[in-house]
Amino acid sequence: MLTTTMDALRRWDEARARFAEHDAKVHAVITWIEDSRAEAQARAEELEAGRSRGPLHGVLVGLKDNIDTAGVRTTSGASFLADHVPTEDAHAVDLLRRQGAVVVAKLNMAELAWGATTQNATYGGCRNPWDLDRIPGGSSGGSGAALAAGYCDVALGTDTGASVRVPASLNGVVGLRPTFGAISNRGVMPVSRTQDAVGPMARSAVVAAQLTEALVGHDAVDPYSLPTKGEPATARLGADVRGLRVGVPEDFFFDDLDAGVSARVEDFLDYARGAGLVLVPVGDFGQSAGFEHWTRIVQCEGASVHESRLRDSPDDFSDDVRGRLSGGLEVKATDLVRSLEWRASYRHHLDSLFDDLDAIVTPVVPVDVPAVGGYDSRAQTQALGRITYPWALHAGPTLSLPIGFHPSGMPVGIALSAGPWREAKLFQIAADFQRDTQWHEAVPPLIAG
Repeated sequence: MLTTTMDALRRWDEARARFAEHDAKVHAVITWIEDSRAEAQARAEELEAGRSRGPLHGVLVGLKDNIDTAGVRTTSGASFLADHVPTEDAHAVDLLRRQGAVVVAKLNMAELAWGATTQNATYGGCRNPWDLDRIPGGSSGGSGAALAAGYCDVALGTDTGASVRVPASLNGVVGLRPTFGAISNRGVMPVSRTQDAVGPMARSAVVAAQLTEALVGHDAVDPYSLPTKGEPATARLGADVRGLRVGVPEDFFFDDLDAGVSARVEDFLDYARGAGLVLVPVGDFGQSAGFEHWTRIVQCEGASVHESRLRDSPDDFSDDVRGRLSGGLEVKATDLVRSLEWRASYRHHLDSLFDDLDAIVTPVVPVDVPAVGGYDSRAQTQALGRITYPWALHAGPTLSLPIGFHPSGMPVGIALSAGPWREAKLFQIAADFQRDTQWHEAVPPLIAG
């Protein structure tokens, strides 16, 4: 992606200048890593000497601040971790550094990744670069906002319920929740160990595919990491999409859509028909029960992570996050077992659906980007995540793709989901769409001006 020393260093300097100029308003960054310019210089010198580590050589990366970085504080958006400095990189970060990427910033997030608005009471409420009076989504809001604002070339978030896909949609970038277990979570503060996924984010589908391919791989130290199957993420880039079978659900996902969101979704479906994709109606597959079961599983697993602190130091948490986590301490074990059994059956049913489908298309969020509404984000989180939870419970990947703008001027995204280990098919469709459209190239007026 980089070819000359001038390009590498100029891009670092430009990114640093944008951060300095705009982040007092955007609050996408918790820690800017000044020493990373020396790393960019070293990577640039390698290129100048004819040594490339691959497509991520010299790429500027922003990391959600729950992903460990050796020697750089990693707060997870929590006040009690304000001085936490890991001694080792997360597995994903180590992979990126080995391939020549340069980590430039640790990015704002919802406290402990609980919430979809990223209005963090300790590190500042993150704002959407497209409209500073609106939220960036969450919990990886800083990752979406930093990409949109041009602080980095790519970013990593984490997705437990919607935390990569929602900010990708609301900020007009590409974001992937990968196949569960495809990317190691080692070195990432957990929310729910059986639901968490590190999520690649970029402006374009092609770059997102390259980033995904760099991160996918079995990590023998992570008990939730799985042996890699299927094609590499970039394997189908440029391949003809004609004849691919894409499911369109008949209810739930398309219920009560905002008119502006609905119009952009219809535009995407028109593209699909024109591109030769075969649209197939899909009946109910249990999706409406997803929120109940997702909530029960995630609250219980989240409470297990923080149980001691919840009991001994409850004031370490904001009221909102303490309330969310504490709910998991009250769930009956029999109810949790029923939700775990439901998830297993649901995944099995989805796998059978994808035996006949290459992808399923749904909106990402059903509403326009909400205005900032204070630190208690539960109502907004539920509204934004209403149609994302069914895909969080799926074992396979879901990609959020920018498809245009709401009449309000805010970005709109579409979700593409596939069977486990079929990321390549999602990137095939997304790259085909972006080949003839420019929505992903648009930049917020704040930055353009």
